[in-house]
Amino acid sequence: MPDNFSAMLAQGGLTLYPLGLCSIITVAVFLERLWYYRGAVEATRALTARVVGSLQDNDLPTARAICGNISSPASRALGGALGLLKRKPERVAQTLDISRLQENLLLKERLWLLGTIGSMAPFIGLFGTVVGIIKAFRHMALTGSGGFAVVAAGISEALIATAAGLIVAIVSIIAYNYLMVRANRIATELKLSCESLAGALHDFDEE
Repeated sequence: MPDNFSAMLAQGGLTLYPLGLCSIITVAVFLERLWYYRGAVEATRALTARVVGSLQDNDLPTARAICGNISSPASRALGGALGLLKRKPERVAQTLDISRLQENLLLKERLWLLGTIGSMAPFIGLFGTVVGIIKAFRHMALTGSGGFAVVAAGISEALIATAAGLIVAIVSIIAYNYLMVRANRIATELKLSCESLAGALHDFDEE
């Protein structure tokens, strides 16, 4: 089976090289984003509860320390706002909103690669298909003969390139959609966290 599979890939032609690179990029981006997203929703909820609780107890130093001891989208967004509370309280709301938007951009970083590969891979496979068919007809023209045996190699290359392009595209699109759902969920949780902090800061200012 491995020998047959290797021989089949060898028949796919040069088109399989860019498709192979696309598949490596897809796997790398998918695993890196999974690592970046790990536990983000639960961590955001827990962090928000601790920070808001500290502010309700009128304990700003503890709230800052909580954000400083944790590295996450929520801790960076909340920590930046808390750092301005005493020095420039009028800029807290603006800083909180800007920090949240910046973290949202980081959440979706590199996802464009998956979307691009998902839309581009079928065309790479189609290019291989066209090349394979051209080779088949060129071989027929050079030999002056026809029949399945003559065009089999070219048709085989065409079909393998098409299949490879579709496989890479399908995997990339599935990975892209899954990660987008994860990123949007974290972004929503981060928005709720910032709104909770804004409410706690309002009450904190009044005390």
